[in-house]
Amino acid sequence: MATENIPPIRNMRYLRPQKEWKEIIAIYLYLAGMGAGSFVIGILISWMGAKLDPPFLSSLNLFGYTLNLSRVPILWGPIMVAIGAPFLILDLGIKWRFMYACLNPRTSWVARGFIILSIFIIFGLVLLAKSILPFEWLHADSTLWRIPEAIALLFAFATAIYTGILLKATKSVPLWNTSLLPILFLVSALSTGSMAIILSTLGTGMLSHDAGVLKVLMGGEQVLVVIEGIVLYLFLSRRYRASEQGKDSVRLLLFGEMKMIFWGGVVLTGFIFPVVLENIASFFPGNFVLIFAAGILLLCGGFFLRLGILHAGIKDQIPMHRLMEIQYNMMAGRAHNPRITVREPQTH
Repeated sequence: MATENIPPIRNMRYLRPQKEWKEIIAIYLYLAGMGAGSFVIGILISWMGAKLDPPFLSSLNLFGYTLNLSRVPILWGPIMVAIGAPFLILDLGIKWRFMYACLNPRTSWVARGFIILSIFIIFGLVLLAKSILPFEWLHADSTLWRIPEAIALLFAFATAIYTGILLKATKSVPLWNTSLLPILFLVSALSTGSMAIILSTLGTGMLSHDAGVLKVLMGGEQVLVVIEGIVLYLFLSRRYRASEQGKDSVRLLLFGEMKMIFWGGVVLTGFIFPVVLENIASFFPGNFVLIFAAGILLLCGGFFLRLGILHAGIKDQIPMHRLMEIQYNMMAGRAHNPRITVREPQTH
């Protein structure tokens, strides 16, 4: 058999990253992570008793009831998660596939995630409604309300971590199959959530540039960005050494088709530009334009991070594929050195 009739299998692998999970899953991972992270930050702000200025639109009259909007800018996270969840359902496509996945929590991380997201959305929306509705009995000082807040906070953390576990559960993609991915997505969720809270409170006039809360939030957000960069480096370096497919995925992300998303979308847009703009803004008190620009760039970087990791996932080779690659390499070596003979296995 002529060696030129055998395709170079190993070279084809560089062009075959997974195609099942695309932009629609990246949108879900992003909205769920950012929404959960912002709710965590919002609850912590509320528990610390931070003083916020009344928003520009502090109340709304609807059907004779006055709705209190003062806490909406810090507790809107469950709404974003509720918006993002249908993207996962749409990606599964067929309704019975979604129902089957959700009815098997013992074997399906989709089912476990559905439970986690449902509990968080329900408790989060209840707390948001409590802060909005005008009924006095809802606003009575009672420690019992700490229980649903603690439950919502716990499942907000679980939601942020789950966005990484969902990918980690895919054993056939070495780039995703690491415990560092849930940690990376958790830190990213907290950093984007922090910035989303900063933008929403600034946009509604609840924070001034000299407010202590703003300084704490921005300082914490910058620390989270640094931690996120460290975790991302560890994630990529370990995946590069994990397997051939992991190495190929990192190369694809750093030097291949995904390099513009990684270097332009993740590194510059999500890390360098926001930090630089925020530090410049610290020298110009009252200039919210730079903070808003930094915030928008950081939020975009969070989406590009998930999009790049999704698109760079290369599936592990099946055993037959590896066998064909070995046979091709042996026959190619025989063609270059005629003295090399390949002994056929004997049958008895």
